[in-house]
Amino acid sequence: MSRAVILPAPGGSLELPDDGTVLDRLIAQIREAGCEDITVLTRPGDDRPRKAERIESADPQTDLEHIGAIAFTGAGPLFLASADLVASQTTVAAVLSDSSRRSGVLVGADDPAAAPVGVERGLVTGPGPGPDRLGGLAKLSAAHLKRLERHWPAGRAEGDAPGHAFDAVLAALHSRAIPVNAYKTPGLPHRQARDEEDAVKTIDAFTSVDMDAWRLKHAVKHDDDLFATYGVSSWSPKLVKLAARLGIGPTPITWVSIVLALGAAAIFAAGSPGLVDGATAAVAWYALAAALMYFSFVFDCVDGQLARYTQNFSAFGGWLDMMADRGKEYAIYAGLAAGAAVGGDAASAWGLAIAAMITQTVRHTADTWYAVLLDTAVVRQARKRETAPPIGRAAHLGQRLGSASEQVMGAHRSFLYWTKRTIVAGVGERWLVLAVAAVAFGPRIAIAVLLCWQLLALGYTGAGRTLRTFAARTAALRRPDRSAHRDDGFLARLMPRGGDRFANLPVVSTALAVVAAGVAVGLAADGGTRWPLALAAVAVLAGLAAARSDHDGIFDWLVPAGLRAVELGVVTAAGIVAGVAWPVLFALLAVIALYFYDLAAGLDKAASPVARRELGLGWPARGLIAVAAATAAMVLESSPVATAVFGALAVYVAAVFIGAIVAGAVRAARA
Repeated sequence: MSRAVILPAPGGSLELPDDGTVLDRLIAQIREAGCEDITVLTRPGDDRPRKAERIESADPQTDLEHIGAIAFTGAGPLFLASADLVASQTTVAAVLSDSSRRSGVLVGADDPAAAPVGVERGLVTGPGPGPDRLGGLAKLSAAHLKRLERHWPAGRAEGDAPGHAFDAVLAALHSRAIPVNAYKTPGLPHRQARDEEDAVKTIDAFTSVDMDAWRLKHAVKHDDDLFATYGVSSWSPKLVKLAARLGIGPTPITWVSIVLALGAAAIFAAGSPGLVDGATAAVAWYALAAALMYFSFVFDCVDGQLARYTQNFSAFGGWLDMMADRGKEYAIYAGLAAGAAVGGDAASAWGLAIAAMITQTVRHTADTWYAVLLDTAVVRQARKRETAPPIGRAAHLGQRLGSASEQVMGAHRSFLYWTKRTIVAGVGERWLVLAVAAVAFGPRIAIAVLLCWQLLALGYTGAGRTLRTFAARTAALRRPDRSAHRDDGFLARLMPRGGDRFANLPVVSTALAVVAAGVAVGLAADGGTRWPLALAAVAVLAGLAAARSDHDGIFDWLVPAGLRAVELGVVTAAGIVAGVAWPVLFALLAVIALYFYDLAAGLDKAASPVARRELGLGWPARGLIAVAAATAAMVLESSPVATAVFGALAVYVAAVFIGAIVAGAVRAARA
């Protein structure tokens, strides 16, 4: 349950023409945004009645003590506000409606008296020059409060300025290298009022804005991909307004998107020979599937736009949206593969689909951790005030590439901007290629074209990010929860801690494991039997070797993506050798991939409902089970044995995953 603490400020007692005092107005706004547990800190002698719980606090140091007592005796996020904040309801809700695990602070450019702060990559990096200034409202997530409990800045605030306690808390976040989001509502002025005229002018400024038009405009992502921008967002706001008028929330829209994608996958899976008679009819059915894909993508965009328009966010809704994106895409892959296999070569059809799914999973994991790398670099380098230039030619080249990339992305919607955004194969472009290619050339060619584009994008992004890593000089995986993101399971406890040089180089051991797994898949596809299984086992052991080592290398951000490639490659090689039924093999890989995406959800804006992962066994155990099943199938000369084991493993992982989701949802509902 969320809580809010309002800090003392002289401007809070200012009288407004129709809303009581500035503080009364702020309390009402916080309640309207969904937070009922509000505590107002007041100075001695302030006996005005307050419409919230009141605690007398002598000075900023005492403020910090009271804030800490409230922060660490309950659950959920904590919101801090300055009593003199004058802002629109939309601005207040922009902070309080954030259901993610991130912390953040409201910033703007409208209050020249507020403290200036530096903002980079959407993160507040601390005091600094620039147009951005603090707005007097902050969120401390429950996850970050736990990290601050031992380092709470009690007694560190000096003087009696109203913002000292507020600034001390933000400084504590920066000292722990915790990323702090910059919440912005451009075009809606807000400020900490100094006098009644100041407050009234600010209210008049944002009340003159057409708030419905403003919310609708900002519901559409400013930096979306090419197809989403021109093929969807050019008209989807009409659906957003209709859904809001009918009282439909974002989550039902997500389910509609899922149903449409499954319908498209079912049409593709039926295959033209068994479903229709004649090429014209086949094209018509595939065109229908393509239309369902398009509208599925439209509703996938609409659910997020609707959430932003209505400021109706939930942790589960954000998580469901992220997981549904991948689940729908994998269902389309499976449908295309099944359709291509009708009357054709099933191995090549399903093999292409599996390769596309593995490539996309590895890419997305790498994308997620690269974002963590950049965010960590921004926070840590700002905290350390690093001014030394990067060392070496690669670092200088990486720095120049970073500057060039920022310049291109700064030229919004220019030719180079769209080229850069499109070459990386965003989700809208991937769906467009699949739909058009399936209608024009059939499902097999569609998957092949997509796979080639994915590999090109992987090579393009991998090369640039490798060079930029030298300039970042940050160990993104040096964090207390790295074991969860490695997903090593119980087998990690059997590994020695830093036993040898090999085990102390996580990225090297992971790279060797990826190579071994890749060779195993190649040999298995070529008809090999014993060597692929031996290499698969070696890949598991190599990837596991560095489980308990320190991940303090600048390239260790690649480890999670590498381990995803290792497990998916090991399972694929074992499945091919054992002759596992292709749909069963694909299903197991898809379940594992979605299980991985849940890990990414914990790093992204959505908060995963999965609290514990022990029952998932860990990637090494799952890989070794697949190898053991393939070995047994070879000895018994019975492919159905391996198919049964692979199917049972898929059901088990899915059941554990769904069970953890349900438990997390129940736990959140009770909180």
